Amino acid sequence: MGRRGCVLNGCLTVLVLMLVLVCGVWVWLETAPDRNEDQARDNMENSVAASKDRLTRAAADGTLLGTEIDRSVRSMNKSAANVRREGQRVTVTAELMGQGPGLFVGGTYVRGCYRFEVVGRSVSADEVSGDSCRDLPAYRFRKPAEVAADVVVELRSALARGRLAAVQGAEVWGTAGVEVEDQETVGGLLTALVWLSEEDGGDKVCYEFRAQEKPRTVTAKKLRPDDCYRIQREQDARAEAARAAELDAGAKAIERRLERAVADGTLTDAELKQALALPRTDSMGQPDPDDPVALPFGTERSRTAVTVLAEVRPLDQAWLEGCYEFRADLTKKSVTRRPRGAACPDQVQ
Repeated sequence: MGRRGCVLNGCLTVLVLMLVLVCGVWVWLETAPDRNEDQARDNMENSVAASKDRLTRAAADGTLLGTEIDRSVRSMNKSAANVRREGQRVTVTAELMGQGPGLFVGGTYVRGCYRFEVVGRSVSADEVSGDSCRDLPAYRFRKPAEVAADVVVELRSALARGRLAAVQGAEVWGTAGVEVEDQETVGGLLTALVWLSEEDGGDKVCYEFRAQEKPRTVTAKKLRPDDCYRIQREQDARAEAARAAELDAGAKAIERRLERAVADGTLTDAELKQALALPRTDSMGQPDPDDPVALPFGTERSRTAVTVLAEVRPLDQAWLEGCYEFRADLTKKSVTRRPRGAACPDQVQ
């Protein structure tokens, strides 16, 4: 009986523990929505506090630009903030959102309508009736020309504060509707090609911003859309020129070897093969006889000339290749080279 009683007591203990666990899970599930909503509201209030702090820092110099407002008041649901300016008073009304965890899929969201009042360097934030945000327009942008003017002001401040390095990393580049396509700095001049969003959500507008250290100037200029790719095109052109120069150096070395071979007015197959077999150098700077600069693709002979097509690589281990035509004039005892594109045909044409 004693042993049986112990078994029963053990089972009863397990059942009680399971009941407590089930009740605990049930209570946790029942209270989860309230906890999630509280977390979402806390996050929204943190967002309001952060927006107020950013506006305060932006207004510290006595001027509050539209780009600074765009960065300061960030609405997760992309609703446009309403900005009203009356003398020294700037009023920003926006719907802000807070997100909390979800029970299974998604999350919990809380929205609130807030009004930020900026008077000089003083900023206040208050929650107002949702009616104030109900008629806010869908997210839109200001006129590109107005945004460009603000960008110039911010870049001038950055240039005065930290020269071109500060301009390159200026906060204004992180403004919604301002998208940097490319930047380059040459000789104390920084050029930024930037897309500014149209106010109606249509095509973006290309602007060029230039910041110069001496004299200290910042300018803005509207360009054609295709000009926003100008820096990349120029970089591509320089890269292509460098690639062509590397290949041509290899081709020129082959040309010199062929000139020495044709100095007697002849060019035998063995001499041609030897000239093309110029080895490239390996990573240690040593010639690699198994890796020639030129690989022949076709040869044509006449009584007075020998023409050969060859795939040419750089003299070092660069991963480049191109086709060259070498023509040895047996009468003049001279050799010319001519690039023929990226790949060689199977025979001389």
